[in-house]
Amino acid sequence: MDQTTISAIIIDDEPNAINLLEMYLRQFPFIEIIGKETVAGKGLELVKETLPELVFLDIDMPDMNGLIVADKIQTDNFYSEIVFTTAHQHYAYDALDIKPLDFLTKPFCIADLTMVIEKYKAKVEKKSHEKKLDIFINSQTSTPKIKLPTTKGILFLDIKNIVIMRSNLNNCDVHMNDGTIETVTRNLYKVLKILNSPSLFQINRSTCINLNYLQRVDKKSLKFIIDYNQTLLEEPVSKDRMIHFDKMIKFPFSQD
Repeated sequence: MDQTTISAIIIDDEPNAINLLEMYLRQFPFIEIIGKETVAGKGLELVKETLPELVFLDIDMPDMNGLIVADKIQTDNFYSEIVFTTAHQHYAYDALDIKPLDFLTKPFCIADLTMVIEKYKAKVEKKSHEKKLDIFINSQTSTPKIKLPTTKGILFLDIKNIVIMRSNLNNCDVHMNDGTIETVTRNLYKVLKILNSPSLFQINRSTCINLNYLQRVDKKSLKFIIDYNQTLLEEPVSKDRMIHFDKMIKFPFSQD
């Protein structure tokens, strides 16, 4: 991985802890600290607005536990990797379901921080390799049909035929390019996990689109304009998902 800029935010209710971590991070010229916050709630909003690559997050904070902040970040599919900073090792067990990048147990030294940063770089490199491999494989082979349970039975579909998917309580309405709508008896999150396609992009909590049908992005009004069957649909995009879209690794989407 080349040393391009890695953006970072520090959230800790102790200013001295922030200052020490900031001093350590300055030893890494490719890391840019784009925000610092001593209030957990404000830190969460800062992450939503800026989507940093790394969030150094204290767990024991008075206004909101860091575990809750981390859970909110990961639930909303944010761009950031979380590094917990804590003086209490027992928190590591509480945080296992959250799956942070790593833990830094206070007091830590710059050598500990170096290991965390190297771990992040290795993870990004692995993701990049896997993405390139997936693109290559998808370009060489036809995508098999995927089986999904619906209110009418079983649906076998090609991802290229999906235009939009919308949450419908615990179900998911799949809008097809032939104008039909199929109600899958799984929620949107589970359907996205089953389909596992880079062409499908979640634009807000309840809606996902197929990027192959994306005609235009209106950043001013926060809308994606979808084009299919000579019809244009305007779909609202949340601010954090628009930022995520801008930061995505660009690659050609193919309907073949």
